[in-house]
Amino acid sequence: MKTFRHAFLGVCCWVLIVFAAVGQEAASDYIETLSGSKVLGTIVRSFDINQATSITFLDRQGNSQTLFPNDVKGFGLSNGRKFESRPVPGREERGPVFFQVILRGKVSLLSYNGRFFAENEKEFLELPNAMVTREIRGSVVMSRRKQYTGVLNYMLYGPCGVQLQERIAKTSYSESGFIKLIMMYHQCEQLPYELFVEQVPVFRASVVGTVGISWMESLMESSSDRLLHRFDAKHQPFFALGLKLDQWRRMPRMAVDLGIGYSSGTNAVHLELDRQNHRLTATQEYEFRSILVPVFFDYMLFRSRTNEYYVGMGAVVRTHHLTNTLHIIDYRTTFEPIKTELYEAPVYGRELIQFSPSMKVGGHLFYRERWGIVTEVQVEYGTNGYTLSLDNRQATYKQFIGSFMVGFRL
Repeated sequence: MKTFRHAFLGVCCWVLIVFAAVGQEAASDYIETLSGSKVLGTIVRSFDINQATSITFLDRQGNSQTLFPNDVKGFGLSNGRKFESRPVPGREERGPVFFQVILRGKVSLLSYNGRFFAENEKEFLELPNAMVTREIRGSVVMSRRKQYTGVLNYMLYGPCGVQLQERIAKTSYSESGFIKLIMMYHQCEQLPYELFVEQVPVFRASVVGTVGISWMESLMESSSDRLLHRFDAKHQPFFALGLKLDQWRRMPRMAVDLGIGYSSGTNAVHLELDRQNHRLTATQEYEFRSILVPVFFDYMLFRSRTNEYYVGMGAVVRTHHLTNTLHIIDYRTTFEPIKTELYEAPVYGRELIQFSPSMKVGGHLFYRERWGIVTEVQVEYGTNGYTLSLDNRQATYKQFIGSFMVGFRL
């Protein structure tokens, strides 16, 4: 009987939980009409949602419309971000724009087009951070004056504002700096406030794993004699694991890629050198192990609802370790009587560390999902490639390295 009672109570709890979950509506985008009503739907995202001049809104019936700041009181996103239509202080004649409301309280914090604004019950003022030019001992010096500290002292006037004066003087001109300061003011005054970016991360950090293949092309840098040579293979497979920092709240078009990769295999190089009275050929077989460390800064060119495409600039640092398995030189005279000698000596070498400035183009599929697919084409310019030495002649080569890779993001 007791078992039956426990089972019955468990079923009742399960039913209540299900009904509660069904009754809760999932977070949704919305617009606030001029009459004050809220209409749920979807707002098409863009890179510059922080400074959008218009938005595209899809209602629940699938109807699409383009809305300007004059058309709505504001809009909100499902992640908690909130925007209001209002004119920029000092430019009221130009009409309203979409301000992002970062924090709402007795003193509110807003932003537009990379600038920050504070509002209390009476005034709506910009937090200026202008460059100032001064002449010191005949030299023109540009400095950044913290004009915003004066506005903050005025806006946060009162007992708590006096306590925060030292903190105000040290506050940096940044979203996080202003948020911390204004939150401290409300907490000191024991006043309610609402932070609308609390659920929006500063950036997203993702693990990226890729596999790829690289092709090598040589460019002679210096040589006392031309050494004809070829490699058995010009390609090298590799795999890499990295960290991708993207979807920056303040810089939505930027991303940072950091990683480490590994490549290994076997190869051989064959040389020829023709002199006036003799000819040399050489072969060196070797095993290689390379560690790759790429660092890139990416700029998003285009973004759709599911995919994005970007270019990147950066560098790849490679470390090389070679193990020679065979190195033999064939010396042969070109006159009678023909004389032939075989002896062992290495002819191919490279420095331990290779630095390569690089650029790439790539695509990030399903970028808004918890997982995604990454594919990239990358070009490197190896400033110190390899050296070839034969018959007291030495040639130094740079390298162009082209790579194609595909992988996943978690």
